[in-house]
Amino acid sequence: MNGVEGFPSRLSAEHRAIETLLRQLNRAATRAGAPDEEALRLLGSLRRLLSPHLVTEEAHLYPLARRCLATGDALADAAARSHAAIRRLLDRAEDDRLTAGGRRHATAVLVVLLRAHLRGEEERLFPALRARAAPPDLRTCERRMCESRARRPGAPLWGLPPGTGAIAALRDHVSGHDTFGDQRSP
Repeated sequence: MNGVEGFPSRLSAEHRAIETLLRQLNRAATRAGAPDEEALRLLGSLRRLLSPHLVTEEAHLYPLARRCLATGDALADAAARSHAAIRRLLDRAEDDRLTAGGRRHATAVLVVLLRAHLRGEEERLFPALRARAAPPDLRTCERRMCESRARRPGAPLWGLPPGTGAIAALRDHVSGHDTFGDQRSP
């Protein structure tokens, strides 16, 4: 959906991707004798998806809720606390000092909290914003969320993979091209 009824389309799509990872984590945690490496791999994937997602919500979605909803301040504050708890639980679940049982417990708590958080946004926050925020504000928020993703650190720049600039700089330094007045790559 491209209109106001689809707001926020990108976050909703990410919620579905997060839920897919949570189902995989649940299966890995409940499977007898599941290797700890699989859980760590899935947790790493969850972190890579969650980190920019949470930052985007905090930078764009929650300020919109504060401006447009009567209970926006309380909702945004509760969401910020939930994000902090999610980050702590993810750190805990990835702690290499944990036993397999400790990791399963930390992961189970993370899954429950994260599902409740996603459900709250999908069932309460998003519909409230669609009902009460002006359509231009929703479109601006959606555009800013998309733009912030394109600019995030580590995102490919102009179709080049991350680190390409560092590789070119190292090559220039080793070849001596960085000692001349023109410090661009040959």
